[in-house]
Amino acid sequence: MASAIPPEVPPPASPPSPRLRLGRFSLAALLVAVLLAVAFVTRVALLAYAWRDLDAGAWGIVRAVLVGMVFDLQASLWLAAPLVVVLALLPDRWFRRRAVRGWMRGWLFTLFALSAFVVAAELLFFDEFNGRFNFVAVDYLIYPTEVVTNLWESYPLPAILLAVGGAGALGLWLARHRVAQALAAATTASRRLATLALYGVSLGTLTLGTSPALAHVSDDRTLNEIALNGYYSFWMAFLGQDAPYEGLYATRSPGEEAARLRTLLAEPEATRSEWNPERPTEREITAPTPPVRRNVVVVLEESLGSIFLASLHPRGDTVLTPRFDSLIAEGTVLANAYSTGNRTIRALEATTSSLPPLPGVSIVRRSASHGLFTLPAVLAERGYSTSFIYGGRAMFDGMGEYMRNNGMQLIIEQKDYPSDAFANAWGVADEYIFDKALATYDSLHAAGRPFYSLVLSVSNHKPYSFPAGRIAADPNARKRTNAVMYADWALGRFVRMARAHPWFDSTLFVLMGDHGARVYGASEIPLPSYEVPILFYAPGFIEPGKRIETLASSLDIPATIMARLGMSYDSKWFGHDVFTIPPEQGRALMTHNSSIALMRGDRVAVLGLKGATDVYQYDRPAKRLRRIASPDSAGRALVEDAIAYFHTADRLYRSGAYAMDRVPAPGGAAVGGQGH
Repeated sequence: MASAIPPEVPPPASPPSPRLRLGRFSLAALLVAVLLAVAFVTRVALLAYAWRDLDAGAWGIVRAVLVGMVFDLQASLWLAAPLVVVLALLPDRWFRRRAVRGWMRGWLFTLFALSAFVVAAELLFFDEFNGRFNFVAVDYLIYPTEVVTNLWESYPLPAILLAVGGAGALGLWLARHRVAQALAAATTASRRLATLALYGVSLGTLTLGTSPALAHVSDDRTLNEIALNGYYSFWMAFLGQDAPYEGLYATRSPGEEAARLRTLLAEPEATRSEWNPERPTEREITAPTPPVRRNVVVVLEESLGSIFLASLHPRGDTVLTPRFDSLIAEGTVLANAYSTGNRTIRALEATTSSLPPLPGVSIVRRSASHGLFTLPAVLAERGYSTSFIYGGRAMFDGMGEYMRNNGMQLIIEQKDYPSDAFANAWGVADEYIFDKALATYDSLHAAGRPFYSLVLSVSNHKPYSFPAGRIAADPNARKRTNAVMYADWALGRFVRMARAHPWFDSTLFVLMGDHGARVYGASEIPLPSYEVPILFYAPGFIEPGKRIETLASSLDIPATIMARLGMSYDSKWFGHDVFTIPPEQGRALMTHNSSIALMRGDRVAVLGLKGATDVYQYDRPAKRLRRIASPDSAGRALVEDAIAYFHTADRLYRSGAYAMDRVPAPGGAAVGGQGH
């Protein structure tokens, strides 16, 4: 009789690995882990890049890293959220299908590649703007033609994209075993829904507990930027495009603000026949001189900060702008002037509307910016032909629409230049812009009307390309200093050629930078990046060789021009005639990211989100803002003045009270461009 064979005893089951415990959600865990690792490496790279300029100490750096991990976690959870939702809702019978698994692998590859791309983009953006993604990044994405072309001309984009794709493929290959295990795991419906609920609660709690203020780990602006996460800062900038002032920034009662602003806008030429606290900027301006019939040409030089001019900031034996420097000797220069922002549209906003820079996106890009009280509208009402001459596409940043709706009768843009004109991503080279301006002014002069023209150059911008043979420097080097020298050459050539035209002797030129070359520095408001030259030039009319040291802003341009023309008018502008105001009344208003600021003397009041207010002392030799822990009465008064300026500006703009009382009818014929 055969003996019984004992039954085979199965080996004891080994405990499931953590990734198997997560089941299919191991895919989401893998993605979050990769995103966190990439964010950490990015932050370390940014710290290494900015190391020599940081001024926060070891503890500040540790805080930046720790706080940064919170932002990284929130951003990573949001990026993984769509995958988590899909994983939670797909039944097992669908999840096992080959097409679904292929989609999952494709999704992971895309996000791995996106992470690599964002690292490259963040490093390049930080190099240019000394910060994480902000309003600039949001604005640029809206106009892909200029941005993609600029990237193509400035960087080895094919190699970067190839590396990004390779990084995505490599990441997926390294994780192939974990991905395969997760795709083979079975997960019950109850467990999937419970995981989704837990994920949602965790993400919601983290989101509610996180705000941009958390990144303020020190008084070093650069370190605070490093503490942020690129995805997070981009999303916050996107949400804040048209953010209202009220509810975010400090306010006072309208009556209190109006009374303060009434004092701030007092000047020798201003009177008020009646006081309207609802419209506290309205006043009658009596010109200090008799009226003169003069054309006005305002030239905004792209990225021309004062730092480039030897006449304002001596550079030893290096002279980059000999022609602008020589013109300064022949005119009156505002030697202590600041732009309102670090974008060209902020300069367009300031020099046309004289409105303080509102938080969020410039009014140039806002839908309510129709029929505002602007310099071109005021001059058009007085019989001037008005024009905007630009080398790029006028649709970029909404410039064309803003100009058409605010007094510009003629708009010249890239399509109006010869097809063989040298051009890059941003438009035709400066010399072609100025040649078009000369021809346009000849036609306008022949029509017998005075003209006002706003000219915007483009060449001093990445990729820093320009025609060969104009200056000694090699255009193929693609260096900023070379582009500065070319822009100076083109400007000098324009003025030299203009002297031979019949309208030159009756024209006031205002030559100025739109903003500095790049954002740098640790201060909450990087003031050196905002300092710009502003030159009033008209031989025989404007005093030569004069320097005005009164603190000035680009929003003072409209009022100062009207005074030089000897025009009396009813004003709504926030700007002054810088030539005549007492020096102690000089001030500058500016914005950087979500901060807005008022500068007077060497003090700067900064208004931040959630009603935050700070006062800083400007250390000019070190070019740093140093926070005053306990401001004195003058510092507190500066904060109140800042609130009055910015809140009133926002209120007037949103209520429609900053509009022209009468919108001038279109006039003048279009000359080689787009009429309105």
